[in-house]
Amino acid sequence: MNLFGTEIFAGLLAWQVYLLGAVYAAAFFVKGIFGYGAVPILILAGSMLVEPHHAVVLAAVSNLATHVQYLPDGLRNGQRALVARAALFLLPAIAFGVWVFARLEGTSLSILAGGIILFSVLADARGWLKPLEPWVRAHPRFSAPVFGTTAGLISGIIGAGAIAFISLYVRIFERERQGFRGTIILVTAVILIWRTSMLTLAGEITWSVAGEAMLLLPGGLLAGWLGTRVSRRLADATFFRAYRAVLCLGAAIMIFRGLMTAA
Repeated sequence: MNLFGTEIFAGLLAWQVYLLGAVYAAAFFVKGIFGYGAVPILILAGSMLVEPHHAVVLAAVSNLATHVQYLPDGLRNGQRALVARAALFLLPAIAFGVWVFARLEGTSLSILAGGIILFSVLADARGWLKPLEPWVRAHPRFSAPVFGTTAGLISGIIGAGAIAFISLYVRIFERERQGFRGTIILVTAVILIWRTSMLTLAGEITWSVAGEAMLLLPGGLLAGWLGTRVSRRLADATFFRAYRAVLCLGAAIMIFRGLMTAA
């Protein structure tokens, strides 16, 4: 397929392009509900149609483009001071993580991403970090570097799982659903803008990827808008149960696929 003289979706048949568009719409519907969660789905499904590194970069560009519509909710409900504390450590860690990503092999990427996402969600669901809550609340100057640096490395290297991890930190300070979602939207914006900048500097984002993202954008925007409307009708308990289930399923499939490829 050719767009303004640039070859896009090289090697894909028409039905595969349509399937990729449907996957992106479904992923951004999920993001509209939770404020994040699209990237694991995009990487998982996308890497079945295109090369894994291509899937990661395409997901990053598309995710940034669709994120703008959520910013009003983030600015209205999010804890900006909490985001600023985390950003101090996210930014340098993401830059280093992107450098590692450019040198990482595709199978390792799938297994590592799935494992980190699954661990993050189980830690939240099982309350493994609950004993740390009093310490984290009392020492934000120490806890922010730990969570921010770890999430930044995950984001830079894998492209998925960072928000699932840092959400554990955010939930300690923000238990109310709208406040949690708003803060996550702001943190995600910081990560997406900086990570896309680093990927561009590393030469990973090409005109071909930008063109593919542009064609996938309309469906993603519409699906995200619908997901936002659904989010407002969910009770808090249902909201957090559903987001854990979605991430666990995606993580398990990513690990399985990576292991099958390695075998």
